[in-house]
Amino acid sequence: MSECHRLPERFTGCWEDLNAVGYREASAVPNITFGLQWFLGPIWFSKLYAPIALMILGMGAWCFFHQIGLGRGACTIGALAAVLNSSFFSAACWGVGAHVITIGMAFFALAALSGGSGIRSWLRVGLAGLAVGMGVSEGADMGAIFSVFVALFIVYQAAIGEGQKLRNVAVWAGKLALVVVCAGLLAAQAVSELVANDIQGISGTQQDAKTKAERWNWATQWSLPKAETLRLVVPGLFGYRDDTLEGGRYWGSLGRAAEWDQYIKDGKNGPMPKGFIRYSGGGFYAGVVVVLIGIWAGVQAWRKDSAFTAHQKKWLWFWVGTAAAALLLSFGKYAPFYRWLYALPYFSTIRNPAKFTHILSVAMVVMFAYGVDGLWRRYMQPIECAVSRARNGSKSWPGKISGFEESWVRGTLLACALSVVAWLVYGMSRQSLEQYLQTVQFDEAAAHEIASFTVGQPGWFLLFLVLGAGFMWWLFKGGFVGERARWGIGLLGLLMIVDLGRANQPWIRWWNYVDKYASNPIIDVLRDKPYEHRVAMLNYSGVPQLQILPQLHRIEWSQHAYPYYNIQSLDLVQLPREPRDMVAFTEALNSTNELEQARLATRRWELTNTRLLLGVAESEDSINKQIDPEKRRIRIVKRFRLVAKPGVAQVTSLDQIGAELDPAGPYVLYEFTGALPRAKFYEHWAVQTHEAAALKELASKSFDPKQRLIVNVEGVPGASAVNTNDNSAAVEFVRYSPRDVVLKSVQQDAGILLLNDRYDPNWKVQVDGRPEKLLRCNHFMRGVYLQPGSHTVEFRFQPPYKLIYVSLAAMLLGAVLLGAVIATGRRDPLKKASVPERNKFGPFPARVGEKRPQQLPIRVGK
Repeated sequence: MSECHRLPERFTGCWEDLNAVGYREASAVPNITFGLQWFLGPIWFSKLYAPIALMILGMGAWCFFHQIGLGRGACTIGALAAVLNSSFFSAACWGVGAHVITIGMAFFALAALSGGSGIRSWLRVGLAGLAVGMGVSEGADMGAIFSVFVALFIVYQAAIGEGQKLRNVAVWAGKLALVVVCAGLLAAQAVSELVANDIQGISGTQQDAKTKAERWNWATQWSLPKAETLRLVVPGLFGYRDDTLEGGRYWGSLGRAAEWDQYIKDGKNGPMPKGFIRYSGGGFYAGVVVVLIGIWAGVQAWRKDSAFTAHQKKWLWFWVGTAAAALLLSFGKYAPFYRWLYALPYFSTIRNPAKFTHILSVAMVVMFAYGVDGLWRRYMQPIECAVSRARNGSKSWPGKISGFEESWVRGTLLACALSVVAWLVYGMSRQSLEQYLQTVQFDEAAAHEIASFTVGQPGWFLLFLVLGAGFMWWLFKGGFVGERARWGIGLLGLLMIVDLGRANQPWIRWWNYVDKYASNPIIDVLRDKPYEHRVAMLNYSGVPQLQILPQLHRIEWSQHAYPYYNIQSLDLVQLPREPRDMVAFTEALNSTNELEQARLATRRWELTNTRLLLGVAESEDSINKQIDPEKRRIRIVKRFRLVAKPGVAQVTSLDQIGAELDPAGPYVLYEFTGALPRAKFYEHWAVQTHEAAALKELASKSFDPKQRLIVNVEGVPGASAVNTNDNSAAVEFVRYSPRDVVLKSVQQDAGILLLNDRYDPNWKVQVDGRPEKLLRCNHFMRGVYLQPGSHTVEFRFQPPYKLIYVSLAAMLLGAVLLGAVIATGRRDPLKKASVPERNKFGPFPARVGEKRPQQLPIRVGK
């Protein structure tokens, strides 16, 4: 709903004016997410985005499984396993549907690379490249990770291909090049925006050894602790979201800041760190049944008497290796493996090694789909079952099991027994768990509730392990052969859906958006001409009962209400890659001395047009003594209290809290009268092009922002070092939008019009319709030189966006290629030979050039 993000205007650039003093944000690019947002509008997009993203993922997975020759049952159940995998499902629920679509596009790319012959195979490779490009457009760094994964898939495809190795390498090198070209064309605009917003001018993106070493803690903060690998099979063992109720709060160490690691290592001596001790909003549960059958498929890949062909076994090796490598990389700072990847160019700009768990989840889903297909063909289809039973010396169905099947059943029984023992041990350690939780920022009540919840979660693992093992045991005995085969595949699907569906419930959050975004008297004040002031939250570490306002402001107001009503806040909500000039400004106006820190805070408010402040109620005399003792520029605007919203009997979440005016309320909306206006005219200024010197002067006690202006560029006409202004000029807003600001200025002398919004070279300025030079003032604000008289000044944000036409052309090319692939597929004589034949000749699907096992003369049911 925020104006800076509205479509279609965002396709030609985006200026985020709601946080800090503004910054360039990625523009909308031609992809599925922005297409849906434009077509559906904000409300319906919010309602449908998660299920549509998951649907795209499921379709991509089904298409891939179909192309590699798996049966329809395996394709369908495998696709459902992808959709319900907690890693993907939680991402969609969390709001990061673009990541889910990226994974769906990766599946489509793999599908396109897994079939076809002759010219048609090259058409499919082009489609694969476009799918990769769409993934990059959707997922940014996630798309980059999966593009590397697709490239490795192509390399492995060349390595195991039949025929002359040199010819295979040459052919697949050409196909890899085609994928790169097509992906680059479709993602042209997206890559351009990524470079402009996440690399150019961003603090810490330099690729020298010193910067990369300093960046390590930032890049690896979201690393997967090795113990939390258990989340793959035990749902909720470490909790779910940070705000899940009834003991389900996340209590692991994912997202832990490096200073917390050091603080705990040093015995918790010294001041408590300010960074996250944990932060999670995503899942990692693949499902007990999925992992069990995936492991069965992985074991089959190494057996001589396997359920898979030699070619399928080679691909299973690839997926087993992919799963292992992804898991090791996801450990990040907790293992040495991620450092090898981190050393590669620009991998230091990618945050969150735990993103590799998505690749691990993909590998597990693929292995599961292979496993379902292998079980279907070997133990459910009559002819294949007969061959298998004949090999094992059994003549009837159902019957006894022996050989590998017997060993597998014994192994699963042992796993069940060990799980019971582990669960009992874990339950007996509950008291020590509660003590540990109280040392990592949980109170006694929360620790007791969390411990009760987490101790019960292994029970769900054990239940589905027993059910999965029992299903496989009955399958091996022939309980689902013949006419019962469909019941078997249906029961397997149901078991998986119940397992994953139950575990995914905590990720689903229902919002009444009308109530959630309802205004209140304080929001009404803040939303009145919000472009004329910024708002900030005062730091307060007093009475714990009054800490609810900072929490409400940080989570609900800043992230939801402010964007909804276009309220501009000095506080940053989410900007992990902060521009260098903003970092330098923050560091210059910071101090470890409390009195100096208070003075620098008011200076920061002055320079950034921060006029409204939220805080705990104090008298004007008291608050001025603390923060602004010399000039006493803080006054009370409104006093208020926090209350439950209408219709809420008991508050259980922050979005159920509203505000109402109360002369004796515990909270206050203050006005800082010393803040500069958003737009101001200066007749006198000083030129200072040295950044450090300019920042030092801005922070100095002698500097008066109302009387002096610092210009950070040379060549300003009529520059003067005089330090006074008569302030006789009149400046008013004619029109305001995030990318287009029009001002009316009337002044008697020449001077500089300052707009207290952040400078960016993509801003252009016109005075009375004529282009003028954009000036950088007060370190990172916008300005323009004006002659005496009355002028209309327009600041317009105009970043380059011509590459969008390249991306649109690539999408049109994709439609043409898809049509060509469909048309040629209908008459391709080698279509059926491009993938293994399904369900016809014995326990193994026949491939071109392979001898088919002899078919036994046995009828169904006999």
